[in-house]
Amino acid sequence: MIKIIANSNALLTKQVNLYYNHTMQGYILNITQAKNEDLIVHVLTHKRLYTLYRFYGARHATINLGYKIDFTIEQQLGYLPKLRNITHLGYSWLKNLHKSLLWQQFIKLLYLHLRDLEDIESFYMEMLDSLAKKITRQNPKRAIIEEYVKMLEYEGRLHRDFVCFVCEQPIDEPTLVRSFLPAHTYCVGQEALSKKRLAYLFAHKDAQYLDDKEIERLWNIILQGL
Repeated sequence: MIKIIANSNALLTKQVNLYYNHTMQGYILNITQAKNEDLIVHVLTHKRLYTLYRFYGARHATINLGYKIDFTIEQQLGYLPKLRNITHLGYSWLKNLHKSLLWQQFIKLLYLHLRDLEDIESFYMEMLDSLAKKITRQNPKRAIIEEYVKMLEYEGRLHRDFVCFVCEQPIDEPTLVRSFLPAHTYCVGQEALSKKRLAYLFAHKDAQYLDDKEIERLWNIILQGL
């Protein structure tokens, strides 16, 4: 009996160490303060949204919301897995306060959108990779709007037909509400947007023809929730 238990413990230890040594990449979507200065960190990877425990310590790498990291996971029975061996995979624009704040706003919204899930399709990780690269050379609000339209299409929530979600009638002069749902201006009491430019955005995932005022309108809609 003792030998069987010893063998089982050795096998469990081996499995834990294998998991611990497996390096992954992911984006930090949320950070919550735990006891003392420890943290609970939610990390999005290609396949999963992990909830991990991060112990505070002077030798630990600095982490922040929206960071892309290399990391490993240490499993511990009865407790949250630990976030270990963190390496920050930075982007040059993170030193730009304006771009960083907009990026973090979108990251917070994405976390709220995905937080009830564990198993995640690779689309979301790939979307953030694409967005991070685009922000390097592009206006961040325009880049976020383009990627958000891709997400709506992927999730089957992009309404290209311009039928009002309130009265279910076709729209000549549309406006948009949360989740970019199209509506008549008189049904929701908002100003019209250009149907031609919105149709181009929805078809090509390209915001180049939207003026700055329209970009601000769409950005404020995104801030209402994904």
